[in-house]
Amino acid sequence: MQMLEHEDVAWPSEDQRILVPFHEAVNVTETGLLGASIASGTNGTLYLLHAVKPGDTKNTDVIRHDAGTKFLIKQEFDVPVVQQQKELSDDLLRAFIESHDITSVLINREEESFFSRAGSDQTDGLQCHTIVGSGIAAFDSPTSILVPVAGGPHSGLAIRIAEAIATAYDCSIELLHVISEDASEQQENDAAKLLDTYSSRVAGSIEVHCDVLRKPGVADTIIEQSETRDLTVLGAPEKGELRRYVFGSTVDDIMNNTDPQPILTVHRKDTESLISRWF
Repeated sequence: MQMLEHEDVAWPSEDQRILVPFHEAVNVTETGLLGASIASGTNGTLYLLHAVKPGDTKNTDVIRHDAGTKFLIKQEFDVPVVQQQKELSDDLLRAFIESHDITSVLINREEESFFSRAGSDQTDGLQCHTIVGSGIAAFDSPTSILVPVAGGPHSGLAIRIAEAIATAYDCSIELLHVISEDASEQQENDAAKLLDTYSSRVAGSIEVHCDVLRKPGVADTIIEQSETRDLTVLGAPEKGELRRYVFGSTVDDIMNNTDPQPILTVHRKDTESLISRWF
């Protein structure tokens, strides 16, 4: 089993600059709270970017709504919040990320119009990590965070994101690795060592549980486990059934679920844009 690197993730322990961009303001408070928790857990700053229609930068209704969102976030977390309204344009996201040296951008998947306007070109090669959330409407203060470690290159970042949120909410992390039912004892031991390695790199103040499950399907098991958790943080899958679930047609199962739970899918910078796969 490949022992994944973790320390090479460009994720400073402090001064994170987390951007939450939105246009339709779909569940913006919940998305903002998630972004604020990441900022809070890293002593960072939250940026709220409202991409408005032309002429709406001075709209009092827009300004009042955004002020209310910021107030609710500040009630929950004592973090610096930079809030701006900018007219929606094709290069708005990239320009804002570059001009404010953003380290991670958190997107609610339901904010489709923000990205469909410009297509994937707007998100290709963004110089920051990307986090896409599904089921954000159901987000509330988590008591535990599930982090499936499935062997991909983004697992280290997923754990860093979960660590920041767990720090902010004083909750635990559950690391999960799924092996086949007929896996050898050596494979099970290797899986346990992998989880121990990741667990040892999480801040000592956070309670971490490790679980290796023998199940017939990796994707089905992760999906099943995520449906019973407050929050799941998943490194973007590169191939197989889980990738098709996250990025393919079966993603509708998440959105159409009568009681969807929040899932954050994270992708390291300097690779193919995660956001362009969604929109």
